[in-house]
Amino acid sequence: MNGNFEYKVISQRDAKISGSFDLQSLETALNTHAAAGWRLVEGLVASSVWKSVKTEIVLVLERPAGADTQQPEG
Repeated sequence: MNGNFEYKVISQRDAKISGSFDLQSLETALNTHAAAGWRLVEGLVASSVWKSVKTEIVLVLERPAGADTQQPEG
């Protein structure tokens, strides 16, 4: 492996986990991405105080660059 990675950032706005927070939907989304070679490297809650308080779950995925180029839907 050459040490180069590509990254994907998803949030609850991702079609696979949109709507109310549901652990089963989140698990399904992560397993779908894992099947395409992605692995979860960071999960965090991001908050914004601009105009109104907004909190969002953000997940950072990585995989070796040039791995499976097939992208999961969503």
